[in-house]
Amino acid sequence: MPRGGGIRRTRIGGMNGGFRGGGFRGGPATFRSSTIRSSGRPFGRTGAPRTVSRSPSGPYRHTYYRPRRRYYGYWRYPWYRRFWYSPFWAGYHYRSWYYSPAYVGGGIAIFMIMMLIILPIAGVAFFFPFDNADPSGRVNYRSTETIYYNEYWYEYEYIEAGNSITYSMQSSPSVVSFAIWDQPFEDLPTGTRTGNMNETIFNIPNNGYEYWTTFLKAGSSLEYAFNSSVNVDFFIADAYDLYLWNQYDFSTFYKEENDINQSSGTFSITEAQDYYLVWYNEDYSSVDVTYDINYTAVDVIDLSQAEVYNQSITSISQSTFEVPNNGNWYFFIYFDPMDSPEESTEITFDVTYDTGITARDKWISIQPILIVIVVIIGIVIVAAFLARKSQKKAKEKKMGLKTTSPTAQKDIDEEPKAISPYKVKRISENECLRCGAELKPNAKFCHICGGKTEGRKVASKSVMTPVDSKNCTFCGNSIKRDQKFCTYCGTEISQSNTSK
Repeated sequence: MPRGGGIRRTRIGGMNGGFRGGGFRGGPATFRSSTIRSSGRPFGRTGAPRTVSRSPSGPYRHTYYRPRRRYYGYWRYPWYRRFWYSPFWAGYHYRSWYYSPAYVGGGIAIFMIMMLIILPIAGVAFFFPFDNADPSGRVNYRSTETIYYNEYWYEYEYIEAGNSITYSMQSSPSVVSFAIWDQPFEDLPTGTRTGNMNETIFNIPNNGYEYWTTFLKAGSSLEYAFNSSVNVDFFIADAYDLYLWNQYDFSTFYKEENDINQSSGTFSITEAQDYYLVWYNEDYSSVDVTYDINYTAVDVIDLSQAEVYNQSITSISQSTFEVPNNGNWYFFIYFDPMDSPEESTEITFDVTYDTGITARDKWISIQPILIVIVVIIGIVIVAAFLARKSQKKAKEKKMGLKTTSPTAQKDIDEEPKAISPYKVKRISENECLRCGAELKPNAKFCHICGGKTEGRKVASKSVMTPVDSKNCTFCGNSIKRDQKFCTYCGTEISQSNTSK
């Protein structure tokens, strides 16, 4: 029966890139198997919260009034379907100007932008509203994060030459690499790393195994040679297949040799991942194995090109670096898989950028953009005004209304404001006089047709709607074929064609 046991890991040879471990087959064991890029290039993450002398605040937001869409028995686009007449930005022509999003939003935006222009001119260095830096230009990133092997964490800011970066960092349980540079991580050069491991493993017990592992990318190679006191099983596997083998499940290996006491060879790497060289004692009480391994690792990240770097460390006490030139300066923490066998590590960092760009500088630099925005908003408001006038003209044209001369209009105004006694239909106070829809209490406009609920003009004796007309000549309300008077204003409808 297999004996249980946990896996043990022992680091060998400092930064040589190889690690020893072992255990009993069938016992608990963990082999790192996080998903990485097929190319083996590290994956970067960022997003630590900024800490400044005030709480973070985002850009200003506006909430606009959106007029309701008309309802014609079923949902459809209204008559002002074209963008130019759209009430969603210009408002309705029969409503006050302050119902128009273009007017309201434009007024608020212009006020805000004018303040942004006036404040820096006045020479007052207030908080710049579009970032989280304090007025002196200082930004601090402070966080505790978990990163996985072959990943890096980064933060960056634009910094003027002569200013400083203050930083500190801790990592647990794994060692990490640290760098400060004025270019992205992807621009770091890569090189080739070689290493050699030779050791004797004593007393591998029955049903026990020992392994040597390292992380390699495609194009790398391994040369190995070993001999043992008695015959053993030897194979090369990745983390997933080694785990399946350890659980007595079906697995496949890159290379496998059974019941041998010595072997040598070269193995070429075709995929970026961890590779395990395993010696398994299946039949004997104990085995001693002496091995010699040489590896060539390609595409290894070279941090020595950075302005500041430390490799294979667990902590950095607070330090300060003065930047030599203007530009974006990056802060990197890299979990190099060749330096540590763990799958993840927890990093705690504190990095402060003295950018040298004050809030006053940012206010002044954005002035030309703000002026352009003011001009654009002004054009939009003028366009909204013209669109509302176009709405009214289009409405009158659609309803077939005739233009009334000033003299006729004066006669109309002098007429008594009373409903014609010949009105054939009585409309209740809770119904719209135009379309008959039920109105809400204190409503000033009908929510169906948009007409006013009070203050309407009534019929004039000097106006008569011709026979067979579809709309009243005086008010524009639709009329039926057999009506004698308009049900809305009482205007008489001619019953014979007088033009004959």
